[in-house]
Amino acid sequence: MLEFRKMTRPNIFVSYSHADSKQKDRVLKHLSVLQNAAEVDVWTDTQIDAGETWEPAIEQALSNATLAILLVSADFLGSDFIRRKEVPALLQRRKEEGMRLYPILAKSCAWQAVPWLNAIQLRPMSAKPVWRS
Repeated sequence: MLEFRKMTRPNIFVSYSHADSKQKDRVLKHLSVLQNAAEVDVWTDTQIDAGETWEPAIEQALSNATLAILLVSADFLGSDFIRRKEVPALLQRRKEEGMRLYPILAKSCAWQAVPWLNAIQLRPMSAKPVWRS
């Protein structure tokens, strides 16, 4: 007898600095093709409802994610919340569960000086920023 496994759709967590909202929106436009084809679910903090406590909502989304896209920029790397909350949670899940992290060099920054980021394959492979400003 053949065993059929229920395939779960990947749940993508997008981590970004609010200063990079324009770039995040461009990434979401590309991901919407997959989302509309029922291939993936995508989560960003813009899905937090008015009046909802935002930190638990982000923690829940982090725990539900099967992979994460990190839009790396100086603002991303300088964000206290990203540095102290999101990144440690994502790195822990990567270590313990094999969660995939996809850092994308969104804007020029000193990403090489960040040990955890320097140890992960960055995109684009040329390490040239996707956006110039």
